[in-house]
Amino acid sequence: MGGCALIGQSLINVQSGGTSRLSGMAMSIFLAFGLVGAAPLLGQVPIAALVGVMLLVCHSTFAWSSLRLAGRIPKTDLACITLVSLVTVFRDLAQAVGIGTILSALSFAWKQSTKITARVEEGADSCPTERRECYEAGWRTYYVDGPLFFGSTQQFGTLFAARDDPEDVVIDFMESRVMDHSALEAINAIAAKYGALGKRVHLRHLSSDCAGLLERLNGGLRPYELIEADPATDPVYEVAEESRLYAEVAPPKLPSTYEAAQEIF
Repeated sequence: MGGCALIGQSLINVQSGGTSRLSGMAMSIFLAFGLVGAAPLLGQVPIAALVGVMLLVCHSTFAWSSLRLAGRIPKTDLACITLVSLVTVFRDLAQAVGIGTILSALSFAWKQSTKITARVEEGADSCPTERRECYEAGWRTYYVDGPLFFGSTQQFGTLFAARDDPEDVVIDFMESRVMDHSALEAINAIAAKYGALGKRVHLRHLSSDCAGLLERLNGGLRPYELIEADPATDPVYEVAEESRLYAEVAPPKLPSTYEAAQEIF
């Protein structure tokens, strides 16, 4: 694909049929020739004519179809597009890219922080047949869905009704991922809340990495916080954590490329 240092020039090249490296080279050669050999002649071109050329470039390179997206895309995405466009015009493209990246990252973190939910089921009769042996009558199970990280810990804490729950509660993380240290602290806080009421929390389907970090963080397993490992069904992933907690934690056995592809497809 023919390209130049500027996005506008690259688009004009491609739209004009320049789809090879020769296109970018020709742009550089003609630009150098104009500056070195034809500077006096180019100096006679009226500014008004150059303004017309730039307006034509803007008309050709702007994605006018994107205006139809207003009202159809999330407001945060629309705000990002608008802000990046304004910064590009009044400042420069590099700053616009940086600001757009930061705004998109913050928007993503906010969306994920409110995305975590939990489905509540009672006893063994409400569980799938193939997993029924893992549950006891009278227990309550919370199936957590969504990533657990620093941005969603507050929402995570509101998912549980510790005072109304039975003496044994299961928190299942099969559909969730424990991302960082704040997530570990949130799990500990929930378990401590149940422990203060004389109840037990059974943590299931945690990564071996996460389970080891929790045990390391607590200085051992607490009587009210029970990590129930099942290597056959537990997910495998790593947690973003400081190296000091990893000192005595064996790294998880990551699946091979073939196994990862099998899990995806």
